[in-house]
Amino acid sequence: MQITILGLGTLGISLGLALRRALPEARLVGHDPSPERTREALWRKAVDQTNWNLLGACEEADLVLLSLPLGEIEPALRAIAPVLKEGTLVMDTAELKAPVMAWAQAYLPSSTPFIGGHPILRPDAGEEPNPDLFRDALFCLTPPAQAPSWAVEAAAGLAHRIGARPFFIDPVEHDGWMAALEQLPSLLGAALLSVWSAAPARRDMPQAIGGRFARITAGLPDAPSGRLAATANRESLLYWLDRLMETLGRLREALAGMGDEAAFEDLFRTASQTRDAWLKSRQESLQALPIPSDQPGLLETMLGLHRLRPSRKR
Repeated sequence: MQITILGLGTLGISLGLALRRALPEARLVGHDPSPERTREALWRKAVDQTNWNLLGACEEADLVLLSLPLGEIEPALRAIAPVLKEGTLVMDTAELKAPVMAWAQAYLPSSTPFIGGHPILRPDAGEEPNPDLFRDALFCLTPPAQAPSWAVEAAAGLAHRIGARPFFIDPVEHDGWMAALEQLPSLLGAALLSVWSAAPARRDMPQAIGGRFARITAGLPDAPSGRLAATANRESLLYWLDRLMETLGRLREALAGMGDEAAFEDLFRTASQTRDAWLKSRQESLQALPIPSDQPGLLETMLGLHRLRPSRKR
């Protein structure tokens, strides 16, 4: 069984490491245009081999995992569609699902099932590639209505094998939540950097930037992906952006007026209580999710089903 990982950043390398442990018999092939990332993936033994040619990396794959920025997924799907074997399962890890599902439907033939995926990592997952990155992650899955049952089961089994909890969700609902939980923090980080970059003081005290500022401005999407995500999820993002601006406006009024200390005390007290409750409920909700059946060899059999059919290229 060959698994091809497109994109060898932190998530892609971690996928390779987790899959190597979960499916030791699988042949792992990686592709990334960056020589540095391909070297790191090989050095960490996240893949058995890399292929500089995108089509060559995918043409013998039983499973293709797209661990790519949102802006690179559409051209990748368009490029690989003609060379995939019949029955190859394709999945992705992008933070938005509706646009990716539309691209998959537009480019992949019906004989190539696609299951949308998005692993939401636990809060303390860290930023370094490691095989435990997906432990206790919520792996959102958005299978289209026409997806064959074996592909849906294989996707859920894959999520479970790497330590995550599979969670089926409608792509539009998923994207509505991600506007608040992923995109809004990214916008805040980009806005903070924009404000700071325009401040004359930044030239005097660059060494004063500490961990809090670094954390909130880390992990921003690349420019094309950030633009694409914002426009693709415009209505949901505008809703949450308006709620944020209303809150900031009230705080500014309190600060500019008589110095309403109670407003700020209430803000931080409520924020602390909300965060504590969220962390507790997250773990409880995660443990309550059903675990897919994982009989020995079941996932391998599902992903190899296409071998029972005539293996032909389109």
